[in-house]
Amino acid sequence: MSESKINFEDLAKGNVSIEIVDKLENLRSSLESNTLTGRVNKKEILKSIDEIIDTIPVELRTARWIVREQESFISKAKDESISIVEDAKKESEKLIEDSYVLKEAVIEANALIKHSELESQSYRSTIEDAVDKKMEEIQNKINQLNEFLDKERSKLRQPRDIDKP
Repeated sequence: MSESKINFEDLAKGNVSIEIVDKLENLRSSLESNTLTGRVNKKEILKSIDEIIDTIPVELRTARWIVREQESFISKAKDESISIVEDAKKESEKLIEDSYVLKEAVIEANALIKHSELESQSYRSTIEDAVDKKMEEIQNKINQLNEFLDKERSKLRQPRDIDKP
């Protein structure tokens, strides 16, 4: 069957047998046999291979090239997708870790603020108590001073006893 008469649909469905296939099978059986020296030599094998290559339609060679390129592209795409997924996992883990660090920082900050507030209240209470005590002492001194002044004032109003110097 010549190259121009090959119908690829019939070939794909298996309806048409090609002479190339027969040649390939004969060549394979010749190569599998151990008696290469008697029936087939290297030049005949190369000639048969060249005939087969020449009879393969350009479309079939192109299709084979496309399939190889497609496999290469799919392989590269798989590798890239694996790389993207790994990068995404690493980034996700980093974000989760950062999130935990942030949560821990917020918890620690809140604990420090609460501790500071309690400490501040304690200091304020201590200071208020000290101020209250000082004010009470001052008030007592003022009261003592008032009593002293009242006594002295009352002494001023009393007539003096001349017998007593």
